[in-house]
Order: sequence, then structure tokens, then C-alpha cells
Amino acid sequence: MSLKTRGIVFATFFGSCLIVGLLVAALTTDNWVQANAKRYNSSESQGRIHFGLFSGQKHLNVAYGWRKHDIDVLAVLRDEPDVMSYWLWLGAAIGTGLGALGGAVGAVASVLKSSSASKKTGTMVVLYASNILAGISQIISFACWVLQFIQHLQHNVLLTDDRNNNWYSKGLASLSTSFYFVVAGIVIVMINITLLIVATTIEKRERNRVLEVPTDEKTQGAIMLY
Repeated sequence: MSLKTRGIVFATFFGSCLIVGLLVAALTTDNWVQANAKRYNSSESQGRIHFGLFSGQKHLNVAYGWRKHDIDVLAVLRDEPDVMSYWLWLGAAIGTGLGALGGAVGAVASVLKSSSASKKTGTMVVLYASNILAGISQIISFACWVLQFIQHLQHNVLLTDDRNNNWYSKGLASLSTSFYFVVAGIVIVMINITLLIVATTIEKRERNRVLEVPTDEKTQGAIMLY
């Protein structure tokens, strides 16, 4: 493998590291969705809610000052299945986790491949497989959370006790920062795969060029002998 090709492969290392960072941030931050909340027949009451895959916060003001409450997403899934779909949440969580794993494997494989002049294709196969795994996993996560938002969260992010207290959030929710980390990760995977295709194409051309040179020399030698 030429120095140029190894340089292109090594460029995917930075993309893979960025994917891991983005997806770990997506898993650990609590901004997959955010929403305002209001109360019926009360213009002074205000609310803000945001949560991620595992935790979040709820700030409600009933005109007597803001009150902060922590949100345990796993408890919400267990106790109030009408707020969120467990299976869509699981798809988003597993997809994000597998995407981070694929990015980590891709980062290691890119270093191994770019540091070796060997033309063996095993490491390149691992590179393709890890990036494809990361891409598919993130697409699953993206699709599950979009469906979660369309089917459930855009209509309500509040618990039963809050709704019984005349709070509502219908039409006041939006996808937030942590979710868009996954979107960015998908874009980076596409860039990585494009770079790998370019590197593979260059490597094939170089291999064909090397194979053609001896053939030409033999032909010229045969002509001179004749």
C-alpha cells in the first residue's frame, strides 16, 4: 500500500474517533427532546422539559417560582408506557451504542491498516464492516427516535400527575442537540466510507500498474530476441 493510500485510510481514524465522541455524548447527555409546557387557563404558568435516553429534568412554574424535578426515563418507560414506546427507545439506545462500538473498531483498524505497507485485504474488510455497522446502527437509532417523536413525544412529554394538574405540551416539543449528534455521526460515516472507496480504488490501480510492468518488459525482451 502506497503512502498516499495509507494517508487516506488514516484520515478515517479521525472520523471514527469523532463518531465515538458524538455517540458517547448522545448516550450521556439529556437533550434528545425538549419541550415547553403550559397550563390550561393559566397564562402565568410555564414549564420546560428536556430528557435523553436515560435521564432529564423538568422545570415547572405555577406562578410561585420554578421547581426542578429530575426525570428517570427508565421509570417513565416502566410506569407510563403511554408517554414513550419501550421498543422504540430500545432501538435508539442499542443503535447508538452499536454505532459507538463500530466507530471504535474502525479507529483501531484504520491505525493498523495505515501503519502497514502490507497489501493484505483483511484489515480493509474490517474497516468497511465497522463503518457499515456504525452507519446502519445510527440509522436505526435515528429512525427509532424520529418515530418515537412522531408517535408520542410531539403530543406529550408529561407524566400523568402533571397532566392531571392541567399541564400540557402538545405541539410544544422538538428534537434537540443529543439527537443531532447521531445525525452528525451518520454524515461522518458516509465520509469515511467514501474515503475507503477512494483508497481501495487507488490501491487497485497501483496493483494493476505493478502487474503490467513485468509483462511489458517480457514482451520487449522477446522482440529483441527475435
